[in-house]
Amino acid sequence: MEIIIPKKNKVAVHPVVVFKQAWGICKGNLNKLSAIYLIFNVPISIAFLMPIAGKPQDQSNSPWLLLFYILILIASIWSHIALLLAAKKAVNLEPYSISQSINQVREFFFKYLGTVLLSILIFMAIVIFGWVSVTMILGVLSKVNRMLAVSAGLIITIAVLVFLVYLMLRWSLATAACVLENVRPVTALKRSFSLITEYVYPVAGTYCLIMLIYIVCLMFFIIVGGFLNIGSDIEQANRISTVFSLIINIVLMPFWSTITVTLYRKLKEAKEAYVHA
Repeated sequence: MEIIIPKKNKVAVHPVVVFKQAWGICKGNLNKLSAIYLIFNVPISIAFLMPIAGKPQDQSNSPWLLLFYILILIASIWSHIALLLAAKKAVNLEPYSISQSINQVREFFFKYLGTVLLSILIFMAIVIFGWVSVTMILGVLSKVNRMLAVSAGLIITIAVLVFLVYLMLRWSLATAACVLENVRPVTALKRSFSLITEYVYPVAGTYCLIMLIYIVCLMFFIIVGGFLNIGSDIEQANRISTVFSLIINIVLMPFWSTITVTLYRKLKEAKEAYVHA
């Protein structure tokens, strides 16, 4: 006799609710979160306004240019981790300080970097596999039927792209898992995949909302730039866009970090409630 086990009801996670809660927390902690962002990103913005960043093709000393971008990368990662640590404290209603959040980063830096590098290596391996597969199929089938070869190559290309998007979405909280739970890269990827699998649409909806905010800001910059004729000078446009990005991200980056922590916390609670139900 077949036994039917009732399906457990999954706890709902709503993107709008995540946004509202995250904004309330972010607004109450904006002074500290924005200060962390500015400590790192004001120097980064100044660095990008320097001639070494504006005309990299004119630099004869490539080792110094490479060191320049490595230092910017380190500062960017340090800033992101510090914001996540501060946002975690804010979401949990725990006391914290700016210096404490920045100093704690060294404990998570290499795990964070390893998580990013591991995901990039996997994505590159998938792309290379897809490229080799398409090349081989085109080489073999083109001798038989060119249309069949093109169709097979197109199908494989689409399949690879879909799989990349699939992994990117499910691993999108891997760096957050690495920082919030202090886990190693492989565990962080697994943790992100596990949390998002049952909540793909709410997570995608949350990302779409934050992207919508950035699109509105970008459209505002484009419209104002059109009136002021900023696009006529590329170097001037780059400088103004760097300053504009710095200004809007004083709010948006702390908000995004708070959204990430809030979303991660809700997914974790929903997952635990679903498992233990």
